[in-house]
Amino acid sequence: MKVFVDTNVIADWLIPTNTFHAEATDFMKLCLQRKVYACVSSHSLTDLFYITRKYFNSNERYTFIRLLISRLGVLTEDAAVFSTALKNSVLADLEDALQIACAEREGVDFIVTENLKDFTSSKIPTVSIKSALEKVANML
Repeated sequence: MKVFVDTNVIADWLIPTNTFHAEATDFMKLCLQRKVYACVSSHSLTDLFYITRKYFNSNERYTFIRLLISRLGVLTEDAAVFSTALKNSVLADLEDALQIACAEREGVDFIVTENLKDFTSSKIPTVSIKSALEKVANML
């Protein structure tokens, strides 16, 4: 099983006060243990470095970025991915369009996010963290 992990799922895992922290922690454990092949876009890593600046110092942020790149697939965004994203004019948010374009190019089985409404134009099924946990549990 190959899944694309949206930025918000990793942020929920890293930031204990986030609403979906518990579910995200359970899901990310499976990903980091490589029970499921999980991938992220390269720009998610820079976004996470910025998003978590209020919660972690630079050394801590570099440490978790290193962990992520050692355990998850990191998908690059080249001109082709940007072109695909820009064709998705239904989406007002380029970042979401890039996430979808990366996931489509990688051929993932589903996208995991808590912002389901932002991925309605995706050709790939999009599921919540809870649903992803159920899917992975059925696979193991």
